[in-house]
Amino acid sequence: MTTLRRYFAGQLVLHIGLVLAGFVLLFAFVDSVSEIRNLGRGGYTLEQALTVVVFRIPGMVYELLPVATLIGAVWALAQLAAGSEFTVARASGLGPRQVLGLSAFVGLPLVAFTFFLAEVVLPVSEVAAVRTKASADGRLGSGFLSSGFWMRDYPTGSGEDRVRVRMVNLNSMDPDRRLQGVRLYEFGELLTLRRLVEADSAVFLRAVAPSANAQEASIWRLEGVRLTDFAADGQVTRSRLSSLELPLYLSPARLGALMVKPEQMSARELFLYVDYLQAGKQASGRYEIAFWKKMIYPVAVWVMLVLALPAAYIQARGGALGLKVFLAIVAGIGFHLANSLFSHLGLLNDWPAPIVAAIPSLLALAAGLLMLWQLQRRAF
Repeated sequence: MTTLRRYFAGQLVLHIGLVLAGFVLLFAFVDSVSEIRNLGRGGYTLEQALTVVVFRIPGMVYELLPVATLIGAVWALAQLAAGSEFTVARASGLGPRQVLGLSAFVGLPLVAFTFFLAEVVLPVSEVAAVRTKASADGRLGSGFLSSGFWMRDYPTGSGEDRVRVRMVNLNSMDPDRRLQGVRLYEFGELLTLRRLVEADSAVFLRAVAPSANAQEASIWRLEGVRLTDFAADGQVTRSRLSSLELPLYLSPARLGALMVKPEQMSARELFLYVDYLQAGKQASGRYEIAFWKKMIYPVAVWVMLVLALPAAYIQARGGALGLKVFLAIVAGIGFHLANSLFSHLGLLNDWPAPIVAAIPSLLALAAGLLMLWQLQRRAF
């Protein structure tokens, strides 16, 4: 049985790899055409465009792996059924448990590979792609909003003079994450404007260990500082400083959320950013859903294998190979649409993020097991 399992596993991996390679080449070509259209804008060169496409390939592999697994597995299993190899294996004692064991034998390494891409490769490659493209004009995030980026900080302290809320506004980020055009609006206990801090730029210096019931702060050096203090009696005082060191809870890792989409961040980055948003009493639903999708999405690769198993039980007279592959493509597209649909529905209706992320995979798993059970029942 071990030799048979290795043979079937080899066929599955071979066909999944072929389908995945074909999809990646197709999407990379389309992405290349899209990037070539931007040549000449801000000094954007062909070499930079191709480099951006190469950096995006891990993201393509991550997104396409479940669909490629479903199509490749259906292709391989349908061929095995057409050649009666799977029928012979069943006659030799390959039962439902052994078939599900085969799916785990192939699926678990694919799940681990998908998780490795999401947590190690994808965050680095996506940021590298953004930085490469931004090097044409020397800035990250420029033009995202006419007023720049807005984020909320929540400084801690005690006494009547403490800053209760701080709103951070910045125009753009350099590729080395130096902030440009920084404005800090500091509000007191009654949410009255206490101070406006304007700086030409800001650079990260170091992290500060968190105290009890507090998050880790970051020390930033503001350069070219202009201070405007608003007193309670209405008096306004202005001053200038060459530099100012200020603790903020906006770390470089949290600012990385401005550079890439939530789906392109690692689970660790998403967890930290959700914690930051919740501490500042900001909406975090989109990032919570993205976090749980990161945790559950790798398992979808194994679910696609289970969904493909019924193709091995349908003989050639029950349907042509092309029809089975076509149905696999339709099912794969449907899975992706269901993922997007439930994400938007969950965000609109404030559903629990773990349930929203798990529903598509659970539905696909239930469909695969139900079809497998029905085919096994008919066989007897």
